[in-house]
Amino acid sequence: MVVRYSLVNSDSTFPTNAAATANAGFNIAGGSIESIIFRFEGTVATGDLGGDFPMCISQMRLVLNGESFHNYQAGYTMNQDAPSQYGYFLNSLSDDRFSSEVIGDTAKDAFVRIPVGRQAPPGVSRLEYTIGTAAVATAATGTMECWIVYNDAAETSTYVGNPTSLSASGTGQEEVVVRLPSNVAGVVAGVLVQNDRATDTDITGFRVVSQSDWNMDSEMWRFLNGDMQNGVQFASDDLDANAQTYRQSIAATYFLPTLGLSRSDDLRMQITTAAARTVTFTPVLVAPFNAAEGAQPVQTQRVPTNTSRAILETSGQADA
Repeated sequence: MVVRYSLVNSDSTFPTNAAATANAGFNIAGGSIESIIFRFEGTVATGDLGGDFPMCISQMRLVLNGESFHNYQAGYTMNQDAPSQYGYFLNSLSDDRFSSEVIGDTAKDAFVRIPVGRQAPPGVSRLEYTIGTAAVATAATGTMECWIVYNDAAETSTYVGNPTSLSASGTGQEEVVVRLPSNVAGVVAGVLVQNDRATDTDITGFRVVSQSDWNMDSEMWRFLNGDMQNGVQFASDDLDANAQTYRQSIAATYFLPTLGLSRSDDLRMQITTAAARTVTFTPVLVAPFNAAEGAQPVQTQRVPTNTSRAILETSGQADA
C-alpha cells in the first residue's frame, strides 16, 4: 500500500486588500488521489484577520481532466473573531480537514485538506483550480502550495456539487429541492446550508423530508451533527495565542448529515426562516472508490479513508 505526498505547485495566491480570483492549472502524475492539500503561508497587518483563515476563501473549484468535482461557494465572508464557513464545512466531512497554526496576529500558516477520491489514469493528468479570496483591510503577502496526496487505500470518492439557492421569504416554512447532478455516482452524505450573512436567528429549522416527519429546529441539528460537542474548531489569535478554539456553532451555517440518502430523487427539504435572505444548499455525494495499487512498494501499513464513516463519527451518530 502506498501513501505519497507530492508538491505540484507553489505561487503567490494569498488574500490581499482587494477581492481576487486565481486560476491555475498544472500537470500531475497518475495515481489514486485521496485528497488535495492547500497550504497558505504569509503575513497580514495587525487586526486584518481576527478569525480563522478560510473566512477569506469565497470560492474553491477543482477540476481533474475536465471533470469538476469540488464546487464550493461561501455564503458570506467576514473579518472577525469567529469560525469560517469553509473551515467548518471541511471539518464536518472529517476531523482536521482544516487547521491553522495559532502563531500571532500577523503571521498566518493554514492548511486546507480537500477529500477527493479520484483515479488519475497512468501518465500525465491535468488539475485545474479556481480560488476566490475576499479582501482584507490592507495589502498582504504570502504563498500557496498545492500538494497531492496519493493513497491506494482510499475507499470513497467525494463530490461537492454546485449549490442550490433559495430566496427565502422569511415568513415561516417553505419547500426547497436541492438539485443533484444526474451524471455523478454515489449517495448523498450531507448538505451544507449557508445564509448570506452571519445572523443566526434568520434560519430557525429544517426538515429533511426523507428522514423526519417533523421540522427540527437548528439547535437539534447542531446536536445531531456533533457541533454541540464543541465540534466547531478554529484558530483565534484574539482568544488564545497557543491553541485552537472550540465552539458549539457557527453563525447561520449548518451541516446536515443525510446518512447516505439514495439518489432515487432529488433532496427534498423544508426550511423555516425569519428573515428574507438568500440561502444556499451544497450537497456532498460519496461513492465507493476502488483505488488502484501503486507501482512502487513503500509502506506496509494500510491507511483507509472513508468520508461517509468520518461524517458518522464526527456527528456522534455511529454510537447513538
